[in-house]
Amino acid sequence: MFAKSQRPIGLVTLIFFLFLYPASAADHKVIFDTDFVIPPQDDGLALIFALHSPEIEILGITTVAGNDSRERATSDVLRVLEIANREEIPVFNGANMPLVHEKSDFATTGHGKWWSDAPPPPPPGGFAKKQAETTSAVDFIVKTVRENPGEITILAIGPLTNIAMAIRQEPGFAERVKQLVIMGGAIARLPDGGGNVTPNAEFNFWVDPEAAKVVLRSGIPIILSPLNVSRKAVFTKEWYEKLVQADTPLTRLIKERMEPYYEKYPDINLLMYDQLAVATLIDLTLFKMKELYVDVDINHGLNYGVSVGGERLWPGAEGAQKMQVQYDLDWERFINLYIERMTKPVPARD
Repeated sequence: MFAKSQRPIGLVTLIFFLFLYPASAADHKVIFDTDFVIPPQDDGLALIFALHSPEIEILGITTVAGNDSRERATSDVLRVLEIANREEIPVFNGANMPLVHEKSDFATTGHGKWWSDAPPPPPPGGFAKKQAETTSAVDFIVKTVRENPGEITILAIGPLTNIAMAIRQEPGFAERVKQLVIMGGAIARLPDGGGNVTPNAEFNFWVDPEAAKVVLRSGIPIILSPLNVSRKAVFTKEWYEKLVQADTPLTRLIKERMEPYYEKYPDINLLMYDQLAVATLIDLTLFKMKELYVDVDINHGLNYGVSVGGERLWPGAEGAQKMQVQYDLDWERFINLYIERMTKPVPARD
């Protein structure tokens, strides 16, 4: 009710404000591009975080080989959507191999099975009833951006193969994308810029350096979330215990999957990579960023897959583009937001 001294809002004015500020509208229409593996992998936790965030409307999930095979990425993400009761979100199979990078002895000894063609293992609870769409990930990405010019954000938290293929397939694609938020790279120019798969290369960019170079040089507005900022986000057992105090289908999944790690390694600390990329779309003020030119080495040698950033262009990087690069964050605000979101039921979409 209105106070006596207030004038009631006219119907036309009310309709205008409801149209201008719709209550259920998300801030970002997002294509979620991922080398997904079910939690405790960071892609799985990042999707759960995004599903809890009303600022993000996921139009579709596109899978890519990276942490494991493309087939496992698709199988696992379908199961998580089923557990979350969000089966209305479509899932599309993407690239099952990088553009150029081939399987090597080194690749098989470290993290990731992007080179694998093995059948996916059953996820917890068995394979989902929901199936992937018959349209390819690249065709979905191209069509969605074409039909919504200037409105689509691509959240890319795996190797950039699908995005590079879309850029190559569709003339004018890059100009129509609103923005790209990428988890990838490690910038030696900034603190904590070492690699995690080779001394200087970050995993996502190393799996498909050629794709990363195409995407970073595309001219799409980019916010890059590299290892530099991930190393400021350390998820301890204390935070894990706060998360799993809640009893929801997704926190039960997280507990089932993560509890064995803490039993075996009680002092283990986990870095948060892809969750920070999601947080970028929720509250950009959480981060400190620096504008840099960033490029990727695609020469097959010691620095294959290494990302390099600088304030000015340098020889060999004449085609590099400027982007916003994250290097620090407000940890306390972020982790409290993360726990608060993750411990509530997933909101239903209209």
